[in-house]
Amino acid sequence: MKTIILFLTSVVVSINLIAQKINEGVYLSAADFTTGKISYINSQNNEKYKFYIHDGFNTSLIKIIIGNSVIKLNKDSIFGYRDKKNIYYRFFNKNVYKLINPSEQILLYSRTFSEGGFRNNHSVTNYFFSANANASIYPLSKWNLKKVFYTDIRFLELLDIYFDCDNELISYDIINKIYNLNRIYELSKQVICINK
Repeated sequence: MKTIILFLTSVVVSINLIAQKINEGVYLSAADFTTGKISYINSQNNEKYKFYIHDGFNTSLIKIIIGNSVIKLNKDSIFGYRDKKNIYYRFFNKNVYKLINPSEQILLYSRTFSEGGFRNNHSVTNYFFSANANASIYPLSKWNLKKVFYTDIRFLELLDIYFDCDNELISYDIINKIYNLNRIYELSKQVICINK
């Protein structure tokens, strides 16, 4: 019995170690992000690896240390990065946006800010979107979606049918495992056959 428990424990530990091996690194372009090509990765070979965003200091550079090499990249010249927790980020107009749904068509982002004074300080999360990885980032609202997708009439009609207010745009479809905005976008692309 002890042998079985010991075996099961070692299997669980091995699975956890495999799950933790996430290659953090940089996406040099939107095309690299779309194809999953990550550069300057942490190869998990116990070599010295440090990733510095310097976001608190509002600098335009990121610094990556791999072994004895130091790589400096301008944030404006790269798409973004993935951290060791498997969270994706995108640089755009000197800001860093957390990418919520990296595998969907319309990309959704968030940024969290502190608001209020000394006694009533609280965090506020704002949401954003881009039509794809190459596109500009806009605040998430029906108005902005209509400006970006103005030629996609069917999508705009479904947008008005399914969403009453801007707060609903960030809702998630648990059954289909997709954000509702992208589910509606996919529905708008389906061909409708009408029998006469």
